Amino acid sequence: MIDLILIFRILVFPGFTFILFLTLFCDWVERKLEARIQNRVGPMVAGPGGILQPLADFIKLLTKEDIEPRGVKKAVFRFAPMVAFSIMVFAMCFLPIDGASVLSSGGFSGDLIVILAFATIANFLLFMAGWASANPYGTIGSARVLTQFLGYDIPLYLLALTPAFLVGSLSVFEIAGAAWPAIILAPWAFVLFIITLQAELEKDPFDVPHSESEVVGGLETEYTGAKLAFLHLTRDVQVVFGSALVVTLFLGGANGPMIAGLEWLLQPIYFVIKLLIVVVISEYITTVVARLRIDQVLTGNWKILLPAAIISLMITVALVTWVYNPLSIGV
Repeated sequence: MIDLILIFRILVFPGFTFILFLTLFCDWVERKLEARIQNRVGPMVAGPGGILQPLADFIKLLTKEDIEPRGVKKAVFRFAPMVAFSIMVFAMCFLPIDGASVLSSGGFSGDLIVILAFATIANFLLFMAGWASANPYGTIGSARVLTQFLGYDIPLYLLALTPAFLVGSLSVFEIAGAAWPAIILAPWAFVLFIITLQAELEKDPFDVPHSESEVVGGLETEYTGAKLAFLHLTRDVQVVFGSALVVTLFLGGANGPMIAGLEWLLQPIYFVIKLLIVVVISEYITTVVARLRIDQVLTGNWKILLPAAIISLMITVALVTWVYNPLSIGV
């Protein structure tokens, strides 16, 4: 028998359609905020306040001519952007947007590791997309993507273990449902996670893989039409995914003051509000901090963030062992 509720959750809410429009809305929020800080107008024509501009841009790119230069690795060049987008959307489906993941009510033990692995695979596909374009700028940009995400994955994973240690579980559902959010018990880990996520998303001051003044457009240099549209959409979904991961691990997920019988409405509202707060914080950092050089990006990872992540994890383990568990805090 066909499970219509499951199909609805996968295709509509909180699945593909909801994630797509939430991504476009967050893109609009980022562009309006960036424009306001830089004393510009930002999107204003398509829809009220320009809210439909991201959708209009996506549709416009889909209608553009699709050009493939000679010498590209055709299979990878054609499919890497779409596969990367699909993997990021699939990873989002594991997060409890409405108090439960798309595919199951309570997730499964260890799904945090699976979610982080999917994000790494999507980043690797973006590297493959630039490598397959057979363009010097694309090659340099993709090499920077590979160097950056491989380095920053390590502190990101270590910092993601902080709420897991506090709760004693690798299940994102149990982490989000903890009595005390990790931002209260380990605020230093939240700050470090935001900074590391900024680098993982390749946003300023860590946007060296696609810095226009150095490598034109990085891995996107040779992409046009629909493939470029999916590359842009993948990056936007990555921003939403990263923000949703922060909400799940550190801000209590979809939890908040509840009214009996209205959990189905309030939980996704709480989740989206928290997600938008993280998006605004991330975009504020993007607009007020200047871009680092590639050597500074690497130094910041290996000499600053990685040791800080290790120390953060050690402090968390010590607190859980000698302070929080005896006081029954964090569970």
